[in-house]
Amino acid sequence: MAKTSQHNTAPDGTILDHTPDTGPLAAELRVAVMRTSRRIRAEAATGELSPGRYSVLAGLMGAPRTVGELAAREQIAAPSMTRIVNDLVVAGFVSRGENPLDKRQVRISITSLGSAALLQARSMRTAWLAQRLAALTPAQQATLHEASMILQAMSAPEMGMQEVKA
Repeated sequence: MAKTSQHNTAPDGTILDHTPDTGPLAAELRVAVMRTSRRIRAEAATGELSPGRYSVLAGLMGAPRTVGELAAREQIAAPSMTRIVNDLVVAGFVSRGENPLDKRQVRISITSLGSAALLQARSMRTAWLAQRLAALTPAQQATLHEASMILQAMSAPEMGMQEVKA
C-alpha cells in the first residue's frame, strides 16, 4: 500500500509538519476487524445463544443489572432488551430478582446454566480463532500478536491522541 502524505503549511509555504494519510489503513483495518469479529461471533452462535444473547450474558457476568442498564450497554431500546431477557429467562440462562435497596427495581442475574452456556460459547470462539492462527507461520503469528497489543492500547479509553507503545 502506497503511503500518501498531507502537509500543514505556513502562509509562506513552509512545511510545518508531516502527517501520513492514515485513511486507507483505517479503512482496511476497520473492514478486517469487523469481518473477523462477525466470523468469530457466527462460529459460536447456536440456536440457544445468538450473538445478542451472548453479549447480554457477558454483561451479566460481573453483577446483576436492570433491563434499562442492559439496554443502555447494548445500545438498544428497553422493550427490545425486555424481549431478549424474557427469552433468556425461558431458556434458564437468567433469572429475575428484587433489588434489595429498591424493591421496585427488578435485577437480572445470570444463572449457572447461563454461565455454562457463555463459557462454552467463549471456548468455541477461542477454538475457532486458535485453529485459524495455527495455520499461520510463526512470523505471521508474531505480527498478529504485535497488532493485538496495539489494538488493545488503541481501544483503551485513556489513549486519547498519545502515541501507542507496543
